[in-house]
Amino acid sequence: MFQNGVATTTGTKWRYDIEMITACNCDWGCPCNFNAMPTRGFCTGAYAANIRSGHSDEVKLDGLKFVWAAHWPGAIHEGRGTGKIMIDEKASSDQRKALQGILTGSFGGLPWAIFKNTIDEWLEVSFVPFEWNFDGARSWYKAGAEAQASLDPMRNPVTGAETSAQILLPNGLVAKELNTTATKTFSVFADGLKFAAPGRYGFYTVTEHKN
Repeated sequence: MFQNGVATTTGTKWRYDIEMITACNCDWGCPCNFNAMPTRGFCTGAYAANIRSGHSDEVKLDGLKFVWAAHWPGAIHEGRGTGKIMIDEKASSDQRKALQGILTGSFGGLPWAIFKNTIDEWLEVSFVPFEWNFDGARSWYKAGAEAQASLDPMRNPVTGAETSAQILLPNGLVAKELNTTATKTFSVFADGLKFAAPGRYGFYTVTEHKN
């Protein structure tokens, strides 16, 4: 069975609307958005989300949060990645199973079934408490002691004045409209996956994913 050009392994139907906070180690704007090589030749990044409304078959996912983090030794499309998923500890057993199926790409759909093909090693899923503040260029989150990011407006290097920009991606994999920012803090400190990249690229958006 295929959905959006991606093979699915089950008949599970899922979708959600999310607030998303993202950060990576690239310079502002991130060349990967334009099919170019990453700024520093490798990628470390994390997608964090608060599900406004959603479901996986009959399992409701409203209000749950997650982080999908990874390290790739080269560009994302070259694969060989190490991936880590962190799920809201408030999730029930059924909700945990549903989110793991979605975020590992096992249920098909975009973007996770595409990213699945770039991950060689999945680390153990963590269930952690979340703090979440979705506030434009000053959005931030904490996922237990394992991941955190706080966005910060980009600033003019001469005057220090705040500046903003949007990236529109009609064929965007994760989202079609990215509100670009810098980061004040960004780190992942989990067993098997540790990195930090403050002062680099971030974005926030509201988007939909589904299969």
